[in-house]
Amino acid sequence: MKEENLKRIKQLAKSCANFQEMLQAYIKTKEKSDSPFALEGQLKALEKEYKRLKNLLPVLEEIGPWFEEAKKELSLAKQAYVAKLGAILAEALPEIKIAGQLPQLKVGILTLEFILAKDTVKIWYGPQYELIESVNLLKTDLAAEIKAIYQRLEEGGKRDEALLAVLFRAYQLALKEMNLPLGTAVEIHKLFPYILWGMQKDTLWQSPKRTYFYEYPRSQLSFDLFRTKIRTYQDYEMRLVIATREQTKNKAHFLWVPTNWQGEGYCFAAIAFKK
Repeated sequence: MKEENLKRIKQLAKSCANFQEMLQAYIKTKEKSDSPFALEGQLKALEKEYKRLKNLLPVLEEIGPWFEEAKKELSLAKQAYVAKLGAILAEALPEIKIAGQLPQLKVGILTLEFILAKDTVKIWYGPQYELIESVNLLKTDLAAEIKAIYQRLEEGGKRDEALLAVLFRAYQLALKEMNLPLGTAVEIHKLFPYILWGMQKDTLWQSPKRTYFYEYPRSQLSFDLFRTKIRTYQDYEMRLVIATREQTKNKAHFLWVPTNWQGEGYCFAAIAFKK
């Protein structure tokens, strides 16, 4: 935008403020004074400011084309930023494999879905099965956010024998509720409420408050299963039952679990403990 136009816009803004103030003063005087002569000077000054304002208004028409130019520049800048975004993430996250092409990138076991028209990035756990969060691309340090998500996954939940203890207890309770024999496969979505309660700490039961409730999302259960390499607990082997094509039509009826850090994995529908 030309410096001359910027100067005229400032003058226009100042003139608008002056005109409003003078108009209010004129109306106030008219309401309080019975003499028309008291209004004459104010009206002349008001008209003078009006003409000045009117002469400045064309600047708004003159700067119209500037918006189109600015939009084009912004669009090109966004395209350039997006084009190098993969490289930026790869440099900031050297320990994580990044693959794919925009509008979708795989960052380890996470998937980034870029909605560029809205400057939004949806961060998914796995291949778009569990939505972790949506962030503003322009206001978020994406690399830092990804590190924070991985840190939460690593520090949350349970693993190995501690995880199997919770799963086995949840499995037993579910079988008892459904009157089924040990060894029967229980669908994960039916087992999950028992797992969730098994993850709670004693403080919740001692003082049942929302602040003591431990959130345990499905993505955390998936990650806990992924990092747990043992499969036996008290002479029982935990088995994960692969979901059928029909079961994968409903996200609530299966759980995706990665098999490696490159984001490969399987969808499981049930868990069983067998002797």
